[in-house]
Amino acid sequence: MAIKILTTNDVDWIRANRTEILTNRTVEVTVLFNSVGGYDPYTGEPIAGEPVAETVSVVWKPVTERDLVNGTEIRNGDVKVSFMSDVSIADIARLTKGGVDYAVFTADELGLGGPNRYECVVRQVT
Repeated sequence: MAIKILTTNDVDWIRANRTEILTNRTVEVTVLFNSVGGYDPYTGEPIAGEPVAETVSVVWKPVTERDLVNGTEIRNGDVKVSFMSDVSIADIARLTKGGVDYAVFTADELGLGGPNRYECVVRQVT
């Protein structure tokens, strides 16, 4: 007989209280999303349009020492960023915080009982 440690009610409670859990832990960043400007008439492939800027709340955690995340070297100066699951991270071109541009370096979908956020590492671009 299997013992369930985390019940469906527990998962529902965690999801319902995610906003409260994140209170005073988020910052606003500007995210530039890639957009589709049209489609190639011969191949049907999307043609890149102008990036679309949007302000998004994230959890921002600077990395203070070297680390390995899923086999990827994380360096001092990189930042761990948590996006809510409704953000389309595949379409992110860049993000800006305090006038500094960053690119998404790694991304993982995480959550208890189902995905509720993306944990990413971003790196400053020049």
